[in-house]
Amino acid sequence: MDFITENILLIVCFVLSAVMLAFPSLTKGKNAGKNPAEATILVNHQNAQVIDVRNADEFKHGSLANAVNIPCDNLINRIDSLDKSRPILLIDQTGRRAQTALKQLKSKGFVNVYTLEGGLVAWQEAKLPLVVLESNRKKRKH
Repeated sequence: MDFITENILLIVCFVLSAVMLAFPSLTKGKNAGKNPAEATILVNHQNAQVIDVRNADEFKHGSLANAVNIPCDNLINRIDSLDKSRPILLIDQTGRRAQTALKQLKSKGFVNVYTLEGGLVAWQEAKLPLVVLESNRKKRKH
């Protein structure tokens, strides 16, 4: 009994750590992120809107098919162009700006908002394709 009373903090930390390891979903936000495979399913089967929150220069070098470029700084100004009834997948290079955009949209009442975990870096590591803007391809040929 003395061991328990003398080490209660250690025991509590151990129990909480075990719970977090056993239930990883407790450590994530409800709609926090989708890995590339889950993101593909979200887009293909749930008709998600793909919003690329990088700047225009980054976007022109490639993004997901049918992605719309709305830089994170302009997202709130263009919020009316988004359909609240459809899921939204936010993407960027590594996932950081997408997290900021997620918070912005959630604060405006959007519910089905997701980010691409690891951003386009993770997408490309999964060997999934990027689409380059047609005008950018023509410039490269010359």
